[in-house]
Amino acid sequence: MRIRFIRAGIISIVATVVLAVITLAIIGTSAFGDSADLSYRTLDYDVTATANGDLKVTQHIDVKMRERTDSDDNTKPWKQLFQQYTLNSGTLTDISDISVRNVTDGIDYAQQSEPKLPSDVSSDKEWNSDYANHWYIADVSDGSDHPKAYTPGTDGLKPSASATEDDTTVEIGWNIPVTTEADSMKFDVSFTMHDVATKWKDVASFQWEPFGKKNQVPIGTVTGTVHFPNGITGKTSWAWLHTERTSETKRNSDGSYTFTAYNIHNGDYLDVVAAFDAAKAKGIARKGTGNHLKDLKQDEYKQQQRWLDKQRFAARARLVFWIVSIVLGIALCAWGIWAVISSNRRAQYRGSVEYWRDQPGISPASAARLIRVVDPSTRQSDEDRQLTATMLSLAVKKAIAVYPGPSDMYRGIDMSQATPVGLSQMIAADQGKQYAAGITSTIVILPLAIDEAPNAQQLGLSESEDALLNLLIVISQRVGSPVFDLNQMKATCQNWQDGYIELGKFTGACSMEYQRLGATRSVGWQWILPGVLAVVLGFGSLLANSFIGYPVAGLIGLPIFLVGLFCSMAGAVTVLTDQGQDIAGRTLGLKRYMEDFSNFTDRGTADLALWDWYMVYAAAFGISDRVMRELAKAYPQVNDPAWLDANASNSLFYWNYRPYGWYSHRHNGPFDHDAAGQMDPGISGPAPAYGGTSFAGGFSDLGSQLNSGLADISSTISAAAPSADSGGDFSSFGSGGGSGFGGSFGGSGGGSFGGR
Repeated sequence: MRIRFIRAGIISIVATVVLAVITLAIIGTSAFGDSADLSYRTLDYDVTATANGDLKVTQHIDVKMRERTDSDDNTKPWKQLFQQYTLNSGTLTDISDISVRNVTDGIDYAQQSEPKLPSDVSSDKEWNSDYANHWYIADVSDGSDHPKAYTPGTDGLKPSASATEDDTTVEIGWNIPVTTEADSMKFDVSFTMHDVATKWKDVASFQWEPFGKKNQVPIGTVTGTVHFPNGITGKTSWAWLHTERTSETKRNSDGSYTFTAYNIHNGDYLDVVAAFDAAKAKGIARKGTGNHLKDLKQDEYKQQQRWLDKQRFAARARLVFWIVSIVLGIALCAWGIWAVISSNRRAQYRGSVEYWRDQPGISPASAARLIRVVDPSTRQSDEDRQLTATMLSLAVKKAIAVYPGPSDMYRGIDMSQATPVGLSQMIAADQGKQYAAGITSTIVILPLAIDEAPNAQQLGLSESEDALLNLLIVISQRVGSPVFDLNQMKATCQNWQDGYIELGKFTGACSMEYQRLGATRSVGWQWILPGVLAVVLGFGSLLANSFIGYPVAGLIGLPIFLVGLFCSMAGAVTVLTDQGQDIAGRTLGLKRYMEDFSNFTDRGTADLALWDWYMVYAAAFGISDRVMRELAKAYPQVNDPAWLDANASNSLFYWNYRPYGWYSHRHNGPFDHDAAGQMDPGISGPAPAYGGTSFAGGFSDLGSQLNSGLADISSTISAAAPSADSGGDFSSFGSGGGSGFGGSFGGSGGGSFGGR
């Protein structure tokens, strides 16, 4: 169980970490991706609305510039950054008081007499010496490629009561040293926007658009604080944020208005609509007639409700999806964890038997399969242990005999009447035969197994033993003799196209015999099903939320994925039945007894008499090496050839302690198929039968994007709430916090950013 848990835990953690990294990469690039050559990592505004209707704006900009190439695939460095604004008599008449500071380098840029395009400068050296570290303002109404000098205070427009068609596009730019790429370069840009507000009888109002639909520079996070004239509080000022992106707003104790917006894409807009008590407004040139606040509130309220109504259904659908995903994920994980714990507990033997000295009462083939259930540390395959143990069992029951060396070494000897002592003396007398004894092994099918029928009843064979004996008899018929060695067996099986059918009879008999025990049952589906479903749900949640633009919400799928993957691998496929508990106790107890055999002081003749069967079940359990050592420690006399000849010549372990090595070939998966598809007994070279004591031989501003994602979730929950009916009372509407909504756009400025 511990091995399964460790393996499943390591795989699950590694897979989840990889998936998390991929998800965070998606989150980190979701705002504008790595495809944007120029982007604002963050853009922070500090804005003051003055009593005379102007806006004093300070921007804190963090710019990211990627390496780019021209049409000839040559590197095209960055030299100039700019922002463009639209002047109009009815919204914005002039921009002045400009200053630019390179915060990264600590340099205040100087004003340049006239704008200069980088393409008009012949060399990078000239650009750095004559133009870099300067700012400019230009009239680009005729296009960015045709800038004209612009003088603030002189070239501005006259304010009028409404918007006119006399637009002028001005560009505020700053020249930077030649830069191939920069992950972060920070600037402070300040200026004053003139005649933004309009004064009415009750309030002064304005709609400011720091960037509009023409902007093609994506922005990770936009923040801003709008301050009102002295004496204005939260009760005498009102503000709304228009944006279709996830946003947050709040009113501060000093009456200022703070906003945050996330993941600004190309073509997105952001407008701040605000009003303050007209009593604090002085010198505003643009005038309106009558009162304006009530109409403004009603209009903003209607825009907000239309936006919320539009978003509510989608928000509720997302919220339901998240809740269902979490609840279903918890249920699947709970089911999977319960099934894993239950299956592992039921796969363990829970009885009182510690040691068992007799045969366990099941065939060696069944013991080989059952031991894997109660002791998963068993390494060799069930099939190998089943075949080896069953072969040894046939030798114990005198259906076959196995001797060291090739069959031609025994030519002229009646192997059905041969004795181990006589054969041992013959081998000892000839050095060549001693060497040959370690090369292969000879199988002898004894007359009783061939002449008497049925074999199973006459010899007391189990179903699996009878099937293996029949397979060996068929092989002997193909060889042409009941005496054959493993090399002959291999050569015969290589050309035996139907051999897999005969081998299948043995493996089928092992399976049927084991099933009839009723000792175990398969429960793998009980933990695999919830585990796989949880993995699918967790991964699907990540994909679905990323697809709809909420990758942070998809992170709820990671723990579900982790637990599901663990559950799909950590359970026990097979568990013990009530009957199996009794059988498992005897089987596991026998394994423990054999492993600790030398520690028992009450051993006796009965133990040694059972040792042939211990050898059989040791092979079934895959512990032959240790058992042979335990026997040698408990009975040192087995290392004495004379004692062996006198007391153990008919035992299964006789040849293991002779100096020639017994069963010197280990099966590498008995009767495997070779490259040509033929049966191959898998002879692998000299080795003891048991291996025993035989003397023979990067992300884009990830923090900002996570904040954005969490704000997305909060916004969804808020948007899913029922609509509140004000009953026509708009007295406090716009004076508190909340979030923005997709209202009107096209306010003062209509900013558009870029770089050259």
